Amino acid sequence: MGTGAVTFGERLRALREERGVSLGELARATSYSKSYLSRVETGRRPGNGLLAAACARALGVDPERLGPPDPPEPPKAPDAVGRPGGTAAAPPPPAAVPAVAVPVAVPVQLPPAPGVFAGREAALAELDGALSPARPRWGEGGPRVWVLDGMGGVGKTALAVQWAHRVRDRFPDGVLFSDLAGHGSSGAPREPGEVLDGFLRALGADAGTIPPRVPERSALLRTLLAERRVLLVLDNAAAPAQVRPLLPGAPGCVVLVTSRTRMAGLVVREGARRVTLAPLPEERAVELLRRTLGPERVDADPAAAGELVRRCGRLPLALLVAAERALSRPGLTLTRVNEELRSDRTRLHVLAAADDGDSALRTVFSWSYRALAPEPARAFRLLALHPGAALTAETAAALLGTTAGNAHELLDVLADVHLLELEAPERFRFHSLLQVYGRELAESQDSPRDRAAALDRLYDWYRQGADAAGRLLEPGARPAGAAPLPGVRPPVFGAAEDAVAWCEAHLADLLSLIRHAALAGRPPAAWQLPFALWSFFHRQHHRAEWLNAARIAVAAAADSTDPRALTVSLALLGTAQLHAGRPVEAEIHLRRALERCADGGAEPESECAARNHLAELILRQGRAAEALELLGPALPLARATGHRRAERVTLTNLGDASLRLGRLADAERFLLEGLSLRSTGPDPRTEGLALLHLGAVHRAFGRLPQAVGCLRRALELHRASGDRWARGRALEQLGHALVALGRPEEAVPLWHEALAVLAGDVAPAEGVAHGAHAVPGPLELSGPESSRRPRFRLRPSAES
Repeated sequence: MGTGAVTFGERLRALREERGVSLGELARATSYSKSYLSRVETGRRPGNGLLAAACARALGVDPERLGPPDPPEPPKAPDAVGRPGGTAAAPPPPAAVPAVAVPVAVPVQLPPAPGVFAGREAALAELDGALSPARPRWGEGGPRVWVLDGMGGVGKTALAVQWAHRVRDRFPDGVLFSDLAGHGSSGAPREPGEVLDGFLRALGADAGTIPPRVPERSALLRTLLAERRVLLVLDNAAAPAQVRPLLPGAPGCVVLVTSRTRMAGLVVREGARRVTLAPLPEERAVELLRRTLGPERVDADPAAAGELVRRCGRLPLALLVAAERALSRPGLTLTRVNEELRSDRTRLHVLAAADDGDSALRTVFSWSYRALAPEPARAFRLLALHPGAALTAETAAALLGTTAGNAHELLDVLADVHLLELEAPERFRFHSLLQVYGRELAESQDSPRDRAAALDRLYDWYRQGADAAGRLLEPGARPAGAAPLPGVRPPVFGAAEDAVAWCEAHLADLLSLIRHAALAGRPPAAWQLPFALWSFFHRQHHRAEWLNAARIAVAAAADSTDPRALTVSLALLGTAQLHAGRPVEAEIHLRRALERCADGGAEPESECAARNHLAELILRQGRAAEALELLGPALPLARATGHRRAERVTLTNLGDASLRLGRLADAERFLLEGLSLRSTGPDPRTEGLALLHLGAVHRAFGRLPQAVGCLRRALELHRASGDRWARGRALEQLGHALVALGRPEEAVPLWHEALAVLAGDVAPAEGVAHGAHAVPGPLELSGPESSRRPRFRLRPSAES
């Protein structure tokens, strides 16, 4: 340096001492090391524009007070023997070298915008909310950190880059972009210090001034961005800890983070706003295909385009790979592409770009899977075996052979990295392609024995739940089943309403399990599950589901070694057909069930039930005498088995048949005997039907007050049981009894209620107590009551 001029370092020291700031305090305030500042003050290192700006801010003065930074020193000439740094031939310093200011860099690091983009209007609009001009100061009063999360292949990076290009002009001081490599083929995630070094250099920092440690680099980044408006796009982040050192402090900056994890830590501590990307809506996914393949090709076969969208799970990456497959072979129709994707075993192989391994769905998914610890990784594989897509903590616990609490923790871990999605509170769901990937992993990494054991536990958990529900819905209808398998903790219900709610919530998965068991060659599960659901199907009128499950049960029971299997499955199918309005088919299957009983194909309980089911059918057809003959042997069978409820059901059906034949005394005797069997426990449906029939007997005998009493009690019971048809018939018959008593004003509102109730039930006319089930039915009398048959009837079933 020249000897006469005051150097930058001397001015800095004088100003620092004037302000009463120690060298250590200045170092902490500027994020430059104390030793570096000392060398600047003593003239051993030159100052520069960035340092001057940082020190001026720290000392609270105008940068002009520090004056221009020092010019760089010229290199020293070699000495006489050629060693650098000698003094013998050193030239004099330049007389007047002007100060050189470091230019302020404006980085624009965004990669190119995606070539094809569609279907993310809602997410783009949500991100645009960060730029609202309504805020008094840009970036103030709202989140400045945004997290864009979602499963692999859902299009997070494409959306982030698309949005960043759209709003680039709102950030005059630049856009910083970094792929943090949280999930990918490049190995470990990038270290924050490495990313900070790149950002600082992009912002114009001299390499010699960049501190070596991450905290100081992070502070320097905040310093450089303090008065700037910069967008930072941090793509593919692994965890909040990787992101935090990269966050600016200025409200004028916005950070957009993309990640396969939910980044809950950033939401909690940094107040980040989360935007979760789901697969595209179907119409938007079709639009993405149109933009990729061309509208003519997609519009020429919209059905095939829709199927392709579904086969790809509405996942943008999968759609683009499939579209490229079609584009690369112009003669390949969308229908043919769909055929290639139909098999789960080949679907992920097809969805792979031939020359880009990083675009293969299997590879993209593997990046998330490889980051899992061993226990969540095993959970991902075994949970994927579920024949349905939805999972709860309880079903997961059954598959994994663990507790519901531990299963819930594992589900949360998988949902956090979007290997599962949270469909509803306490309910998780696989994306279809991720489930295919998980099953591939299970087949390659878990033994056949472990996979079979997981499915056996799942089948048993559902069967135990359906059995428990059936015993609550129709108490005494069936004995307790086999004990649960090891590792299975069956559902427990406090009331019938809880049992119904459980069956409704799991119905789709139960049906998937029944189909899967049949296809997988597991006859016990394929017929036991439908049989366990009998009471629920009957009560809730799920006729189409009942028919499908019963047909599968019959087919599976034919391969079962259990002698009961085919008999009870035939009875189940016949009863389902009866309630679906198919009496001819119903009678065929019910008679087949009864024939198997006669041939020794079932125990007495099954024969008793089969006789009651068949009696129900022929009673509906007006064949009361035949029904009475059929029910005769059922009563001693019921008494021989000791099942009091079966006896009660049979007596109620005998009473109904006798009533229809006009044998009122016999009907009254059967019904009263059935009502006296109260030791079987609560059974509101069968008791209600017995009282309904007994009310008709009292009306026929002219005992109108007794009829009203029976019918009022029947109405209460049917309201409690939830049986709409029986409730409607009790309302109707009670109205007739009140009219006969001269109280028509009380009957009219009852009939209005009956019409409203019956209008909601499209089942065929019903009304007998069959097998283990009490069911409503018509009260048509051939005796003295025949002139007072009901004045309105239900329409035939609309289901087929």
